[in-house]
Amino acid sequence: MGSTLFQKGGPNPVKFKVLTPMSELGRDQLLMLDDAALVRCCRVDRRLGTGPGGQKRNKTATAVLVTHVASGYNGAADDTRSQHQNLHLALRRLRLSLAGQWRLPPPASALGPAPGGRAPERWLWLARLFDILEAHGWALADSAAATGLNTARLVKELAAEPQLWQRANDARRRHGLPVLKC
Repeated sequence: MGSTLFQKGGPNPVKFKVLTPMSELGRDQLLMLDDAALVRCCRVDRRLGTGPGGQKRNKTATAVLVTHVASGYNGAADDTRSQHQNLHLALRRLRLSLAGQWRLPPPASALGPAPGGRAPERWLWLARLFDILEAHGWALADSAAATGLNTARLVKELAAEPQLWQRANDARRRHGLPVLKC
């Protein structure tokens, strides 16, 4: 999407691209960002780790909390003694929070097969799956029909992410439905 800008003192137009500020990105755009771009629109807090691991863990700031400033969603990690690895894990957990909690109207077309485990499109696919589930009252048969998957495949995709599996079961309980079993 380009706009035209005329420079002072010359008739030659210069094309420029209007960019959306990082704080105004929607859920789908955030989920598609790479780690470096996602960090730029988040607040990253580093703190002392807790638990076993000795001096390296308890005396250095290896625990990481990543908070998306505009939405308030966050992800935290203190699993390892490496701040870099914890940042990567915290960003993954932030994406899980965005996908599992930030609801939008469901997509008009079927989702199709899920992207591979580490593909950035997977986060967007999971978020849209949750949009469909919410729109259909967490009923699996109706949701599966809307996604283009069968119910067994839908359950397997949910079970692949334990945090989202838990969120799905919590939502099903709120709707008076039985919890899902692997």
